[in-house]
Amino acid sequence: MTDIASSNQDRSAEIDRCLSLIAPSQPDESKFVGMLLLPRLLQQNEPESVQRVFDGMNFKFIERLLRTNTSDNGSDSQIPGHVLREIAVNVLACFAHYDKMAATQPMADRIPGLSTILTANDPSDTTQEALHTMMCIAVSKEGLVRMLDPDVLKNILELVAETSNQKERQLGTQLIHGTFARACHLLHETRIPSLASALKYALPTLFTALSRLLDKHQDELKFEALDLLSSILPNLPSEVVRKFKDENASELSSWLDGLRSGLRQLLTTKLGDKYRDQAMVTTACLLRYFDTDWLFGTLKKTKQSRRRSEKKPSNRTTDATEADIKFPQLLIHLVAVETRVILDDIHDRRLNEHNLQAVEVDEEKEKRQEIMLPIYYEILESAIQYLSSHYDEERDSGMDAEVLLKIRTALTDTMNVVMELLKFVQDTSSDDQLENDMVAQASMRIVAVYLAEEGYEME
Repeated sequence: MTDIASSNQDRSAEIDRCLSLIAPSQPDESKFVGMLLLPRLLQQNEPESVQRVFDGMNFKFIERLLRTNTSDNGSDSQIPGHVLREIAVNVLACFAHYDKMAATQPMADRIPGLSTILTANDPSDTTQEALHTMMCIAVSKEGLVRMLDPDVLKNILELVAETSNQKERQLGTQLIHGTFARACHLLHETRIPSLASALKYALPTLFTALSRLLDKHQDELKFEALDLLSSILPNLPSEVVRKFKDENASELSSWLDGLRSGLRQLLTTKLGDKYRDQAMVTTACLLRYFDTDWLFGTLKKTKQSRRRSEKKPSNRTTDATEADIKFPQLLIHLVAVETRVILDDIHDRRLNEHNLQAVEVDEEKEKRQEIMLPIYYEILESAIQYLSSHYDEERDSGMDAEVLLKIRTALTDTMNVVMELLKFVQDTSSDDQLENDMVAQASMRIVAVYLAEEGYEME
């Protein structure tokens, strides 16, 4: 016991010596020595010692170490720059292990510096350690504001795009997911002007990177971008999106074109439920935030497209432009089919329950249906509203009659299934049950929109 106490006293004395060496008044050589020794003395199972080091830390010098250039050996020191950065990250990682320290302003202020050392395919563990540390810090309002800085976000997104190291990419995407999720959650709970402003200024960087990844990449990065979009977009506060739109009107068209192209590529290929659902969620959110022209606008080119196709050889393949023009029709058809499949399944299940027949419970399937049915309805509602406002029998809208007829048929067939389910629910449910039935409420809304807007239909 005496030896242990003596050892602890010795380490405490060494910590005090290191803190004196890194004091602002000391020359750089002393600070380098102190920083080299400190990581070896810090024990994460001794919070009192770590807190003492944190309280005495020269954070300005930590920042200098983080900002050391790759070729810089740190003033007149013979210590390589990458070693200095690694030391700084190790010290910050030790502090970040404790929630109280991680949530402080000095730690939040280190996020920009930490983001500058991120290196794709880093042979050391420094990049991964920096990402872990940033995750721990990005929990407080101060940490989130720093994380949403466009330069910080750009550094992380570039790492995700450039690295072939799966762990680095995974940590990078987790950091982005967590940052936006926590920021949006806080803003939905309370008004925080600084955080709302930071989120607004982060969105151009996010849209620039993710629209490019979704459109141009044909590898895992396309699905990483889709995953980020489908998790971030549904939670964005509407007021933040409104201001973002107003301040970035000139760039919106380019971003939406890239997102539309990427979504078309995904939804015109065979996808599993997970990625198809993510693509549908992303589509519905973009329609909610940015109206309908960006997606359905090419319907105005369908008449011209048909005329061109009639002049082409029958064996000529469809190019990207023609595929883009046909995308709205394909999407509406796909959503209509998916909607009918879900409604038929819900109807059958409820009919069996009403008749007291055995029903096989599939909680995962039912949960997916509860999530996706409103998403499908939202896309169909947007299509109905677009057609009702842009099609006019008295003038040439550029929309092909055959395309419109196919869309009308898909919508009518779907609405018939919706109304059939609604009739069954109304006949078998009390008013209270009907009021609390989310499927019924969403179905009544889409039917009301359809009946109110069906003036676009051709006679």
